[in-house]
Amino acid sequence: MKIKIVTPYKIVEFNNAKLIVFKTVEGEMGVLDKRAPIITKLAISDVRIQTEEGEEKLKVIDGFLHCDGNSNVVILTEEVGKPEEFDPHRFRKEE
Repeated sequence: MKIKIVTPYKIVEFNNAKLIVFKTVEGEMGVLDKRAPIITKLAISDVRIQTEEGEEKLKVIDGFLHCDGNSNVVILTEEVGKPEEFDPHRFRKEE
């Protein structure tokens, strides 16, 4: 499965993913290869990507995920990076 995470500043790609796990605004879910098409709104969350080499963990800041049913997953988000690179208070919702 091919995964592409697109921000205004960079693109992160994985060409040999087996599984992607992410949190939507309604809860956590995962996508395996050849899943039925889906478009969903993402929450601020970690994205776990299983590849043949192991697991990669990234954080995305909101956005949308599109799975086309033909082994392609695209995430459009404002920001992506390693979880430890993010200030946890930066994206906290004001009450």
